Amino acid sequence: MLRKAIMTLVAGVMALAASAQNPKFHIYLCIGQSNMEGNAQIEPVDRNGVPERFRMMAAADFSYPQRTKGEWYTAVPPLVRQGTGLTPVDWFGRTMLDNMPADETLGVVMVAVGGCKIEHLDKDYDPATVTKEADWFRGFMSQYDNKPYDRLIECAKKAQCDGVIKGILLHQGCSNTGDPQWPAKVKKVYEDILKDLGLKAKNVPLIAGEVVTTEMGGVCGSMNSIIDCLPETVPTATVVSSKNLEQKGDGLHFTPHAYRVLGCRYAVAMLDRMGIKNPVVNYSEEKPFVPEPKPGKDDLVLSFSQFNPSIWETGTFDAATNTFTAGKYGFGGWEFDKPLDLSGYRYIVAELQEPQTAGTMLRISDTKDFWAQSYSREFGNGKLIVAELDGMMKPVVADGKQTGIEALNTARIFRIGFKSDGGKPVRIKQVFATNTDPYSVGR
Repeated sequence: MLRKAIMTLVAGVMALAASAQNPKFHIYLCIGQSNMEGNAQIEPVDRNGVPERFRMMAAADFSYPQRTKGEWYTAVPPLVRQGTGLTPVDWFGRTMLDNMPADETLGVVMVAVGGCKIEHLDKDYDPATVTKEADWFRGFMSQYDNKPYDRLIECAKKAQCDGVIKGILLHQGCSNTGDPQWPAKVKKVYEDILKDLGLKAKNVPLIAGEVVTTEMGGVCGSMNSIIDCLPETVPTATVVSSKNLEQKGDGLHFTPHAYRVLGCRYAVAMLDRMGIKNPVVNYSEEKPFVPEPKPGKDDLVLSFSQFNPSIWETGTFDAATNTFTAGKYGFGGWEFDKPLDLSGYRYIVAELQEPQTAGTMLRISDTKDFWAQSYSREFGNGKLIVAELDGMMKPVVADGKQTGIEALNTARIFRIGFKSDGGKPVRIKQVFATNTDPYSVGR
């Protein structure tokens, strides 16, 4: 009698839990290394117009924007952790929702670690071995208590109380380049996730993406021949092509445009699994619109007459052509004895006349101390940076290790300029602060 009563109670609890799930809330688990974590700059187009129906569950605490682990939020990037960048998932979610009924919602749970091997995402990974890794990698892993798999399952179980897991997205492989056992290792991770969450492979496909191709300068492009074999080992897997997707200059990470296109391709693959063969894709694979920003009368333009090429190391500046040549690892730009208040502006625009080869980055400092942490962003193989001032961040470093990020005080800017490897000319076109989004003009 007691056993029957207990079984009845358990059945009732399970039925109640099942009824609590909203079948119209579709959830996707997303795992991988840096390209899933997000390594491209988040641009205004990525933050504007994110549907309320696109949700993300924080898998770690954020201090800016304020997010708490295990809670749902509108999926405005960054999605993985505080300080991470644009991911394929940003535009995967948008494209999926463009093809789903208006009363359905999509949520993502993301756990990704830059530089990780597939072994680091395995259920049986020994967290004690993380002490052998580089400091920066240990910092990433610590966000998940050194067990990314456990954090994924913890958050996924909480997500299951609200909706139904429909698929798993994977982007990983660079750190396993040349490993013929990679498909088998992925299979184990996939099957462990399914088992621990009570899921069936036929209902929860695995969508994996290729890394940057060799043709586009990818240093790990040879790994794609192994990634492409994944469906032979995991029959419910689909591989998404990265053909023609540009990388940002380091041979590993995609450009913002490429991340958006890749995310759309992930969505097309998933929609195909759902029987939707001609989906709506609102983001074009064509080369992205490149604005030609021009300062307006209300904008703050930095004058080249005040440009100092030798803020750090001795550099030169040709005022006739606005050409800056830094000393070795030097820095040149504008310094302000009285801090410059940029808090009344939305964007800062820094544009070069042509792509550079000097490892140039834009740096903005909110302290007089040159060696204090600052906002920085690389030009890579591009020549235009449009950075949002609201939410501009800088690293927090203790004992030589980055421990987090914090907001830059844009009301007290002491230095704006260009850090360079030195010895090569950097031709600057303009630097100005504005309230007009350059990407919204001239489209």
